[in-house]
Amino acid sequence: MVATGLTIYDPEGASGRDQRRYPDIYFTPGYGVAAASTEGGAWRCADWPGRAVVPYVLRPLSGGGYDVVSPYGYSGMYVAAGCGRDELAEFWSGLRQAWLGDTVVTAFLRFSPLDLRSLTAARGLSGMDLVRRGDTVVVRVDRGTEALWNDLAPSVRRQVRKAQRAGLMTEIGPAKVTDLLYGSAFRVLYEETMARVGSSSWYVFPDDYYLKLHGGSGENLHLATARDADGDVVAAYLVLTHGDRAHYHLGASTRNGASSGVNNLLMWSLLNWARDSELRVVHLGGGLAADDSLFRFKKSCGGERAEFWTGAVVVDQHRYESLLARHAAAEGIELDELRAATYFPQYRMRRSG
Repeated sequence: MVATGLTIYDPEGASGRDQRRYPDIYFTPGYGVAAASTEGGAWRCADWPGRAVVPYVLRPLSGGGYDVVSPYGYSGMYVAAGCGRDELAEFWSGLRQAWLGDTVVTAFLRFSPLDLRSLTAARGLSGMDLVRRGDTVVVRVDRGTEALWNDLAPSVRRQVRKAQRAGLMTEIGPAKVTDLLYGSAFRVLYEETMARVGSSSWYVFPDDYYLKLHGGSGENLHLATARDADGDVVAAYLVLTHGDRAHYHLGASTRNGASSGVNNLLMWSLLNWARDSELRVVHLGGGLAADDSLFRFKKSCGGERAEFWTGAVVVDQHRYESLLARHAAAEGIELDELRAATYFPQYRMRRSG
């Protein structure tokens, strides 16, 4: 116990806790352990029940110490409606003290676009530097089929009809372990897609990640697929659900996916499935860059723009300055240029090319 009501626990300490009490899938230990495995770190959760929650990954630094990052996705900080300003300040002060005691240098929090109330509550917290990043897309599905269809852009509706005429078929159901292992139809298509679009190798995950994701998410992990007339998978999404919401997690399609209309058809099927499952919203995430073609496609599927913010915190100023100076020298970057970078923490930034 590091402050009144504040507890920091690891996955073992989370065992037995009701998964439904977490605000979203990104806060759960099952998801967090999988995300931590991609960062070479350990999942932790700072929790003041009924007040505030911050899940995070504790990542080791070369030379000793750690930094903190939200599990990949959208969690940041959840602040309950009944949490007062003084209570939140106490929670935050206690968490920063705990981080300092754990030799944490910086923290980087990715706030949820579905929870702007918590973002607003976090404004003004000591040392919190908030930055608006590329927006994401949210589709409300708690409406009838006609309303969902009419909200699609005309070009999307045309592509859906085209894919249907071509005999493409879709299916959405629980993801099985065999769906996720190396060599499965989803993995082959996903890894081919990442290579084709020139994605960072960080987004190509090993079996261990998928096994942890499946084991930790259970019935909240779903696979959506589209098959051609020969039965081959030509598009696929991994989808996470929690409470009244679904999150598009990973997606892939063949090279001719855009021209065949398969992406449009699978997205339309996902929205209908979510509505039939009595969910309220589908969060499609954003693009690879702000307002790029991927973002515009998602928004054309009846989505609304949702603000995505991050919070950067320097916990140990002395160590932070030392790491910046050392990294600038190692990478051949001017220290002032490194300080001005929008990437955080800057001492993890690498020159492109």
